[in-house]
Amino acid sequence: MRYLQSLLFGLLSIPLLATAAEVIPDDKAVVQFQAKNGVVTFNHALHATLRTNECETCHHTHEPGTPFNPCSDCHKKKDTPVPGFSVVAPKNSKAYHLKCKGCHDYTMKELAKPAGPTKCKLCHIK
Repeated sequence: MRYLQSLLFGLLSIPLLATAAEVIPDDKAVVQFQAKNGVVTFNHALHATLRTNECETCHHTHEPGTPFNPCSDCHKKKDTPVPGFSVVAPKNSKAYHLKCKGCHDYTMKELAKPAGPTKCKLCHIK
């Protein structure tokens, strides 16, 4: 029964996964981030197929119907207060590490599924 539920969910998810990948512009399908310890290549299109239309997981400030802003609009080179709120946006490297490495750790440990790298040199390529 569990196998059938997984199979059914998988089959029903296929159109949703395709939809998520389709909204990513071609120039954003693979994104490279320059870092002092090596370039990080992020396969945006692949990640969109891993989540069923949950762009908000990473694009947490996005408002429907508006363009996506780059992370660097809020996440600067140092922790920065967010105007109008009593919170601080973590610096860009910390934000990436919290989201990316945090999700990879969570996926491996809590969901017991293969995930992306969690070691520095596997993401940061010189």
